[in-house]
Amino acid sequence: MELVKTCKAGELIDFLENTKASSAYSLKEVTLSSQNHWKILNGVMSHVSKGFFQVIGLRNRQIPEDEKLMLYQPQSALTGLIICKMEDEIFVLLQARVEPGNTGIIQYGPTIQSTPANYLKLHGGRATAYVENFTSFYPGCHLITHSMQHDLGSKYYQKSKTHHYLLADKMIPTQENMIWASILAIKGVLMKGNFLNADLRSLLAVFDWDGFWRNQHRSLKPLPMPPSDPSKLTQYEMIPLEDLTQWEISDKGVVPRQGHANSIGIYHFAATTREVKAWSQPLYQMEGIGLAQLLYYGSEGKNEFLVRFDHEWGISTESALYPSYLSSPENPNPNPPLKTGKVVSEIIQCDEGGRFHTNDIRYEVRKVEQKIAIDNGFWLEADQLIHYLKASNICSFQMRCISSLLLPLLHPETFGN
Repeated sequence: MELVKTCKAGELIDFLENTKASSAYSLKEVTLSSQNHWKILNGVMSHVSKGFFQVIGLRNRQIPEDEKLMLYQPQSALTGLIICKMEDEIFVLLQARVEPGNTGIIQYGPTIQSTPANYLKLHGGRATAYVENFTSFYPGCHLITHSMQHDLGSKYYQKSKTHHYLLADKMIPTQENMIWASILAIKGVLMKGNFLNADLRSLLAVFDWDGFWRNQHRSLKPLPMPPSDPSKLTQYEMIPLEDLTQWEISDKGVVPRQGHANSIGIYHFAATTREVKAWSQPLYQMEGIGLAQLLYYGSEGKNEFLVRFDHEWGISTESALYPSYLSSPENPNPNPPLKTGKVVSEIIQCDEGGRFHTNDIRYEVRKVEQKIAIDNGFWLEADQLIHYLKASNICSFQMRCISSLLLPLLHPETFGN
């Protein structure tokens, strides 16, 4: 008999813990020479299948001493949600996902979160759950919308991921580690750090939940984008790892010679709940924690949010929308954090656990009594922010992730009281 598992708020926590307990999870740091799947090939660290991702170097063409250690994955990752409307509730199909680099081992992810190498089974394991629903016509599932979104621009070089949303006629049977969660249940854990993974938070932030609930088009008011500056896209060039002067290849991975917080370690990972039960891979490591802050101002029932246009060396467009303030160990902000206003919501959330080892960032929303000005910043009304979130490759990953904390403000009919 095919089973459909559903849950309410408190049960989400229990299901995650039960899945974690049954996963037989293990992670240990190993050496490059102790495994045979990842090699230094043509100057980069690469999987022997040529799939998944590569570890590369970047160098500033104008300032040669400006070097970066990056992940390169030109194939877009496929991320998506299957949604079902049942009477007066919306349900979303979630995955309790164990990842080698997750803070806390396990977090909820979207219905699908997969690179082409995974869903094409280059790993030789079992098929990615529900991949057919997203990659071909599937009876009873209908594409609502999709967009292309930036990945982390200071860690990935020109990587994007697709966000797909499917509407199911009815709740489809749940495979292992999958569960249907109501929006009410998701709202109950929205402010719980390292519980909903970063890709799920991004997908939740990008979708127009209130427009979907009302089945109505919303009149959104975009603002003009900043002037074009094509030089930003050719500022850096990819180089072999051995040409980096500030990192070196060792049996431990790629380690800094001095002064850098980021490195690449080699890990062996096992979990019975994944497509492959054990494998070895590089993980991007970071010392320290990042900080993203977003200011918002509310007056007479209207909310506004302070965002800014900026550029990270790894994004594929000349600029993107970022939170009011952003700093990370690999891209430190020389300016101090914002102190104005009162913190109304905050979480600590790690970056994607399939590539990054417990790389945490603190997301902080602060409410201010009066609007302030910052360099390259401007205030967006809620409908304007929703417009930019829905559009392709405009909002940075950090902007989308912090916007998940705004869901009760941006979509009060669905996520509000």
